[in-house]
Amino acid sequence: MRIIPSEISSSTRSQAERSVFAALKAIPDDQSVALHTVHLPKHHKKRLGEIDFIVIMPDLLLFIEVKGGRVHHKDGKWFYGPVGREKGPKESPWEQANGGMHEFERELGALVGNLRTHGVPSGYLVITPDVNIPRMTQFEPQQYLGRDVYAGGRGLAQGMERAVRFWLPQNGWARTPVPASLRKRMLEVVRPDFDLVPNLQSRLTHLDVAFERLTGEQLDRLDELESNPRLIWTGGAGTGKTFLAAEAARRKSANGTVLFTCASVTLAAHMAGILADETITVLPFDRLDEVRGRTFGQLIVDEAQDLMTFAGLGTLEELVDGGLAEGRWIFMLDQNNQVLAPEAYDPDAWEYLRPLGSVYGPMKRNCRNTVQIVKQVHFYTGADLGTASAGEGEPVRFTEVRDAQEEAAALDAFVNELVQEDVSPRDITLLSASGDWETSSARLSQRSSRIERFADVVGSGRTRHRLTWSSVADFKGHENNIVCLIDLEPDHLEGRLDAIYVAWTRARAQLWVACRPGTHQVLKDLGVAVLKREGRLG
Repeated sequence: MRIIPSEISSSTRSQAERSVFAALKAIPDDQSVALHTVHLPKHHKKRLGEIDFIVIMPDLLLFIEVKGGRVHHKDGKWFYGPVGREKGPKESPWEQANGGMHEFERELGALVGNLRTHGVPSGYLVITPDVNIPRMTQFEPQQYLGRDVYAGGRGLAQGMERAVRFWLPQNGWARTPVPASLRKRMLEVVRPDFDLVPNLQSRLTHLDVAFERLTGEQLDRLDELESNPRLIWTGGAGTGKTFLAAEAARRKSANGTVLFTCASVTLAAHMAGILADETITVLPFDRLDEVRGRTFGQLIVDEAQDLMTFAGLGTLEELVDGGLAEGRWIFMLDQNNQVLAPEAYDPDAWEYLRPLGSVYGPMKRNCRNTVQIVKQVHFYTGADLGTASAGEGEPVRFTEVRDAQEEAAALDAFVNELVQEDVSPRDITLLSASGDWETSSARLSQRSSRIERFADVVGSGRTRHRLTWSSVADFKGHENNIVCLIDLEPDHLEGRLDAIYVAWTRARAQLWVACRPGTHQVLKDLGVAVLKREGRLG
């Protein structure tokens, strides 16, 4: 049976749930889909956590409640857990399953239409893998699998079949089998509530943890984890590669050790905070000597185009069980790098790696940038960022300035405008094209004493509501709501567009660019050159 997620999260400590997860996965059923609702560390809807598994079947929507360990009933009250540490009194498992089922039905009905009108039947099943609950008036035998009948998971398929036969007559409106198109629709509207990954910005800016809803395209990529040991996911900036890499690391960590690496020191520092698990090791590529001599069950390489050389692949080869030819790995690759920074990318290394894994992409759904930012990046660089799914935003603003002093004044005016509109300074990042703080116009700003150096605070847990300043290189792989590109001189653009590509695609909602004399024209000339090289301009 297909199960989402395809691998159970390391955050799931319940051995009972792990047993049921494995048993569901082993059932030879290619029509049903099971959803495990507690596979991520946090849930934005507590009610979903009360139903451990939801199985969308052709004949029934089945809700499974799992109670591991000791279950104790006394004087009409239910207690769970070992003696002396019982949790309770609580409602019975059947009452929990019934309540969650009806609430979920209402929520799902609001999205796909009333389930009874559609003829969709539903029911619930309680499983206690470790104990047998004696027969009680609170449940019928077909609504329960105890330790002996469950039999370590061997009795699950038969128990589910028995539950279906019991529940169908109870649903007088049932019209089965439920059409495959309706089952697919139910999965599409339900699934995003189960597949949530932390937005990278949430920890960078120290906001309350926000969650980014994955697109269907990204969810398809996660499904590939189970059937493909070696994967190459390609996509432009903003298509969610780092989100996917983080979630893949979490899921793979349930079954063994994981090494997560990338070229960027700041991105590795940030990811180390997000992927805080004893089975996951996060290191920038330049520090892989620290784990030399070890091998890992799973290798995940983000921004892999920055390491696409034979020397880089040779280092990675030694760190994964089975090497690159036989090991388990995922490479996240931005195909635009081949055009924008060809000197950092060895096509022969790519040709060596590509046949070793399954290549998927490029991903086409840009889930970071607004339509305006995607269009501007494409116009000036020719890079394909996919289709913007973040919607419309503010126009990209270019401001002509004569020197650093005038640039600082223009920057202050723009930031003051944002603050007056209740934008927090921590949602604004100043990206310096020169990467030199000592000569940056930011030092001339009225806010200079309240600007944080990004490289100093990333991964540190500091919570100040301040502007951040960064070089373009240090901010690769990161993002913020508003990005201001400063210190941009014409000679920074000579013969290359990769820095502009990286800088502009860091902005989620608003991009502001200060152009010193001659810069704007050079930008246009370079953009035209890229279009000609790709044959899109005569």
